[in-house]
Amino acid sequence: MVEIGYLASAAFMGLLLVAVAAAVARHEGRVSVPDDGPGPDSRWDATVETLEEVTRSPTVWTLTFVVITAAIGVGVILFVGGGPVPEGTQALAGIIVAGILALVVCAFLFVGTYLTAKSKGRSTAWGVAEGTAVLSLVLILVIVLSLVIG
Repeated sequence: MVEIGYLASAAFMGLLLVAVAAAVARHEGRVSVPDDGPGPDSRWDATVETLEEVTRSPTVWTLTFVVITAAIGVGVILFVGGGPVPEGTQALAGIIVAGILALVVCAFLFVGTYLTAKSKGRSTAWGVAEGTAVLSLVLILVIVLSLVIG
C-alpha cells in the first residue's frame, strides 16, 4: 500500500503543476521589444543565419526523419530479438530506443514552445525560458505520475 506521505507529495506536485501551467497560460500576448537597429555582424550571427537556412530546407527535415526512423526501427528489431543477438545488446537497444524517443519528444516540446514564443514577438530569452518551463512541467508531471502509480 502507498504511504500517505507519497500521496501528499504527489498531490502537492500536481497542484503545483496546475498552478504553474495556469500562470504560463495566463501570460499570453505580444511583448514589444525595442528595435535598436541592425547590430554588428558577428561570427555567432552568421552561424545562426546559416543554421536557420539549413533548418528551412525540406531535404534536411526528410533526411533527419529517415535517420531517426531507421535508428528507432533497428533498435526495436534488436530489442525484440529478431535474430541471434546477445541479451546485453537487447537491453542496450531498448535503452537506446527509449532515449531517442524521449529526446525527440523533449526537442519537439522545447523547439515548438520556443518558436511559438518567437512568433509572438518575444525575445530569445523569453523563448528559452518558456521552453524550459514546459520541459520542467513535463518532468514534474512524470514525477507525479510515478509517485501515484509506482
